[in-house]
Amino acid sequence: MKHTAILIVIFWTTVHLSCGQVQNKQSEKVIYTPIGSKMTDIERLLDKTFPFVEGYLRDNGKFFPVASAVQTNDSIALVAAYDDNENPDPEKVIADLKKSLSANKDRYKATAIFYDVTVPDPHTKVKTDAVAVFVESISEDTAFIFYYPYTLPGSKQFSFTHNTWKIATTKEIFKD
Repeated sequence: MKHTAILIVIFWTTVHLSCGQVQNKQSEKVIYTPIGSKMTDIERLLDKTFPFVEGYLRDNGKFFPVASAVQTNDSIALVAAYDDNENPDPEKVIADLKKSLSANKDRYKATAIFYDVTVPDPHTKVKTDAVAVFVESISEDTAFIFYYPYTLPGSKQFSFTHNTWKIATTKEIFKD
């Protein structure tokens, strides 16, 4: 019988990033700031988790869904689902992550699930690869999905494009 293990790892990083991608010319660091937002906990999750996602994309050309959460003590936990499958179905992994985060929602103030998608860019109407981030905060009335389009040519010179967008969606973790 297959068994899904949910891994929760506390991590810390000194990377300072934040969901709208501003290129900092001095350090060549991408900043992910949700412009005009009061989502401080969500910004922290984006800042701390995006470097891992970028590394996986750059090194492997893809990544499997992963989540992070701001715990009630303000530490950040990395949450991953594993079911003994080397190539898990991303939709199942996302469902498992949502189930785990929801079951433990009393431990968290905010959550983010990062996953790889190909979607039409609303700016250009052309299908593009993007990192999608489903975010929820206990202090927000709605959830959001942020989209960060990227390019990854054969040489694996990973880079985000500047046409980011977000959509409001129904809360699934903190819905009660």
